[in-house]
Amino acid sequence: MRKIGIVASGSTVIDAIAILNEGEEKKVKAEELVVIDNRNGNRIMAVCRTGFGSNENLRPVGFSPGIAYARLGRHPSNAKEYYAFTLDVLGDISSGVLEQNKTLIAPSSDVLLFEEQDNPMTHLGSPNGSVGYYKDHPNWIIPMNAKFITYHIGIFAVTGAGKSLLARYQVIPFLRSSGFDVIIFDWKGSDYAPFFDCKVTMADLALNDEEVADYLRAVMNDFGYYTPSMVAKNEIRTALETVIYEGEWRDCKTPSELRSFIQQEVTNEIVAEHTREDEKTHQKKIDFYGKGYVERFNRWLAKVTDEELRNIMGTIKPEEIVNKTRSEHLVVIDLSAGLKEMRLSVFLTIAKYLRDMMQQKQNLNMAVVIDEGPQYCPFMPKDIESKTTETVSELCALGRSYGLSVVLLSQGIAGEIGINASVRRNLNTQFIGKIHPLDMEEAKRLLAQGKIEDKSLTLLPEGDFYFLGKMNPSPVPLLIHFDLPSGGT
Repeated sequence: MRKIGIVASGSTVIDAIAILNEGEEKKVKAEELVVIDNRNGNRIMAVCRTGFGSNENLRPVGFSPGIAYARLGRHPSNAKEYYAFTLDVLGDISSGVLEQNKTLIAPSSDVLLFEEQDNPMTHLGSPNGSVGYYKDHPNWIIPMNAKFITYHIGIFAVTGAGKSLLARYQVIPFLRSSGFDVIIFDWKGSDYAPFFDCKVTMADLALNDEEVADYLRAVMNDFGYYTPSMVAKNEIRTALETVIYEGEWRDCKTPSELRSFIQQEVTNEIVAEHTREDEKTHQKKIDFYGKGYVERFNRWLAKVTDEELRNIMGTIKPEEIVNKTRSEHLVVIDLSAGLKEMRLSVFLTIAKYLRDMMQQKQNLNMAVVIDEGPQYCPFMPKDIESKTTETVSELCALGRSYGLSVVLLSQGIAGEIGINASVRRNLNTQFIGKIHPLDMEEAKRLLAQGKIEDKSLTLLPEGDFYFLGKMNPSPVPLLIHFDLPSGGT
């Protein structure tokens, strides 16, 4: 370690300002870790956050000789120039282990820089797994607190900042090494499916009856109804749900056979409800409204493609997915084919089965990785998104007690580009990379205790993430980095 400066006036228990020794401004960088050799009797570990330089001769608050020199393109005296960093306190390391600091930091206390061979991570506890390493120091492996895995993880960054790479090459291996089996929902089918051997496509899975009914209703555009009351309750929807819940459609072997079956059975249901006896002839026949419902249903069913029907003809049940995950330890669900409603239906089928297992008090010891989080639980969910949002919240609530970890990736944190608050508040460990300017306020709230400069959050390079929350042994955010694979894939 080497001395780089001293503490300025105005220090507290949790923060301070370090005035740098001459020349250290060229060597010390933001996010460097330091020790304050406190004159009040303890040693305090801290991180350099925002840096600044000051020259009394160049204060832009009025005209001065220094300003006059600057106007002439000359440099004034640097006798009154100094450089400093704000220090964010991690804790007291006098005992060798990081503890809460309760001692006031004395001004003029020496500030010493951790150098490469010093490895300050030893003060953060014994590593039982890691994700990346401390920025610019590959040998400084940050120990992760694995007992908080089931308190759930959020990974937030804009497109191209390395979210999926962080999950694929760091977070998922960490979960596996911690004994968790992993189910990955790959929305695009390109972020995970090509990189793992065990995968299942949407069309392979046998959906729940409820999800099948919702899917068919969605691909038939709610039979042309647009008002919320008619979408929620209409004769065709009731007939279709009756046919689907009876389950005989599952015996169909081809899309054409399934189409014919659904058409005939839904028609029969509508006819049964709308058959009236003619007062004159006493013959039974379908009434005017029933004919309209049948014609409307047939018209929209004709627009459904065989491929869309094939999507609901899978045979792999959710329990088989769970068993496969336990035997193979990692399964990727490729959701790249089909409409959004179909993708969410697949997710619901598996997620509800996991939820039911936990409600039966079964310990899962599994992790669910959900990429493209706003597709499942957006800021303002509607239609099937309301069901997926509620289900993700339920998985989070039950998972803490029954060994299920939810890992959710999102381009945004909150608002229109983010995820629903009911889910977001359950993610107790966060990795925050380069953010969108629209997310600035939410990121500031999450990182408020870290004294991190707002603008820096929009400038982080690919592979850099602030790590904070339950699994972080430090009470303040730490900047981690992971090495990108060659080719960036």
